[in-house]
Amino acid sequence: MYVSNDLFPVNHMNKPAFLLLLGLLLSNIPPAVAADESQQIEALQRRAEKLVFDGLDSNDYHLSKAHAWLDLATSEHFEKDTSGALAAAIEKAEMLLNALENKQTNISMDTPLQVQGSEAIRPDLQEQIAILKTHDKFSCGQRQIATAEIYLVWGGHEFYESGQSHAESYIRSVENLIYEGKVAIDNCAAAQVVAVAPLLEKITLSSDALFAFNKATLNASALSSLDELAENIKKTNVLEEIVLVGHTDRLRSDGHPERNQLLSEQRAESIRQFLIDKGIPAEKIHASGAGSSQPIVECSNKLSKTKQIACLQPNRRVEITLRGGNAVDASKGFVK
Repeated sequence: MYVSNDLFPVNHMNKPAFLLLLGLLLSNIPPAVAADESQQIEALQRRAEKLVFDGLDSNDYHLSKAHAWLDLATSEHFEKDTSGALAAAIEKAEMLLNALENKQTNISMDTPLQVQGSEAIRPDLQEQIAILKTHDKFSCGQRQIATAEIYLVWGGHEFYESGQSHAESYIRSVENLIYEGKVAIDNCAAAQVVAVAPLLEKITLSSDALFAFNKATLNASALSSLDELAENIKKTNVLEEIVLVGHTDRLRSDGHPERNQLLSEQRAESIRQFLIDKGIPAEKIHASGAGSSQPIVECSNKLSKTKQIACLQPNRRVEITLRGGNAVDASKGFVK
């Protein structure tokens, strides 16, 4: 997607030479500082996980914002950020987690348009977010919109540091999240008038069996089982809707946890396209991604990387929800 220059600040200027020189002088962050930042981020991640364990909705608006700030912090720590964005992200996440742990009921829903080391960009997307936040069914799309708000700040940071081309992938993520949030909100609003079709079945497929690491192309070894799944779905006499949701774990070897959102969307879309190719009507199949925001299990960061990957396996999944009437066992041939 092309991102128009006139939607970005027109007064953006290149950083003065002395700032570039200063950046070079500061590029090697002392190990003690880097280690401290890493420990801060991990401690905040554990606190966020504990809130969910203690009963907080994993889709909670403020918790979702804290998760997104920590995604930004993790990435910028990996990039050895010296612009101030890393410190700001850690501070914002900590403030939100403090408020949630203290069970504050009046936590502000305001989100800064920029932080230190970023610029305010895409006022059109800011306006779309603001409108959705006033919807009476906003809670249905709160996770997506909260994440979009922080990723827009993140895009502003990339724009500040490297220009429009580096910001574009973040802008695409924001646009996708806004769209998903709007769909979720609209669906909730429609549910007030139109009864939701009864749940037939919910099937959980392991992403490890379907896809190679960090890929969204279906493994050849999974095709026969998916063929059987498609045939069983088609035997459902009154099938009204199939909802596909991709999920990933929280691990990223490249330091960019925001890319998990896109990967989860692509994997769900791969399953959707497979089912369409097998003769299931496209209009009945809806695909989306939740990234790593809805884990089934939590695993300690103290485990070795290999043990973390094994422990987090249940989180890497695609969930298929069938709605309609006269159910058959569509999951035959799969281990749920």
